[in-house]
Amino acid sequence: MSQNMDLKKEAKKKSLLQAARILFLEKGISKTSISEIANHAKVAKGTFYLYFKDKDALLEHLLYEISYTIIQQAYDYTEEHRTESFSENVIIFADWIISYFTEHTDVLRLMRRNFSWPMLEHSLSTDHADDPLWKAITMRLHDAPLKDIHTSQELFNIIYMIVELCGNVCYTSIIEQRPDTIDNMKPLLYDIIRRILQ
Repeated sequence: MSQNMDLKKEAKKKSLLQAARILFLEKGISKTSISEIANHAKVAKGTFYLYFKDKDALLEHLLYEISYTIIQQAYDYTEEHRTESFSENVIIFADWIISYFTEHTDVLRLMRRNFSWPMLEHSLSTDHADDPLWKAITMRLHDAPLKDIHTSQELFNIIYMIVELCGNVCYTSIIEQRPDTIDNMKPLLYDIIRRILQ
């Protein structure tokens, strides 16, 4: 009985997140009300507050989920196309993220500059300590040739900065077309990533 209730609660939360994503992409965050999100999710407005304190809390959770999904897909793609070079694997990873945002500008607009490595912020919490993606990335970083000159924390910080850099370059180049197009920025970005990883 309790498991059935948990499944129903999770389904309602997921429905609210899906509704918010659709409405935020269609109308924008500021023009979407909590009532509209609840109506679109086919739940009472009061139900919204059982899961989220306010619209900002829902947005934060949604951005986390989107970031996580993008990182998961980029990691999976990198694993399928893995080379002997750690830095080239990071380039493959970054290139997948850039390709995703180039094809999904609506998601990039929604995220603005909030794309990040979500697991890094939550890695110490019990909720994410056993996360398979986090464990896989951690293992790859521990196997990196840079481990001889950097501590584990420094390696995490370097990869974190690279992901942040990719997110910001994507937003400014794809959405704002500055300082140049993403096609012109990619070679420079990849050169910087290779230098960081030397």
